[in-house]
Amino acid sequence: MKHPASKLLGLAALSMLLAQPVLAESPQRDLTVELRQVQDTTGLTVSTQSREPMLAPQQIRVRNGARASLRLAQSLPMQWVQAASARGTVVNAVTWMDAGQGLTVQPRWPGAKQPVTVEIEVASAAVGDRTGSELPTQSRSQLTTTVSAPLGQWVTIATTGGSAQPGVYSSAAVSESRQLIQLRVLAP
Repeated sequence: MKHPASKLLGLAALSMLLAQPVLAESPQRDLTVELRQVQDTTGLTVSTQSREPMLAPQQIRVRNGARASLRLAQSLPMQWVQAASARGTVVNAVTWMDAGQGLTVQPRWPGAKQPVTVEIEVASAAVGDRTGSELPTQSRSQLTTTVSAPLGQWVTIATTGGSAQPGVYSSAAVSESRQLIQLRVLAP
């Protein structure tokens, strides 16, 4: 015969198990993350140009919850004078400088009609103009952000250029334009 206290302990353990939240597992599948740059106009524009992307969408396929990196860069050789003597002897040297962009994404999609959370890291390196015999300056920047995007829809994650002022209208045929960086996640 079971003791009544053991029956109560069993019921308490069962109720604790049932009270724990059930964690839904993210679908184990590949996702496609696309990034594009388009030109957007603020206000009225009279133009024969199409609204095609300025840069063809860049795509990267990644497992749900994993990280993926895409790097579009080049190393540029810069020749410079390392030493010069009074007798006219010159010793040249070469320095390699990086220019380009790298993108790392980590999408997390819980499934169904839930939005995708995407962690984005963008690193950029640029080489300045060379004036005279001096080596050009090299600049680097890095941006990290997290965005939420509906599955299959383009979402603007960054803008450059001007923006329209609310309530201001103009009869100018061409208005200031800006560039949009957009992201879309697909579950093929």
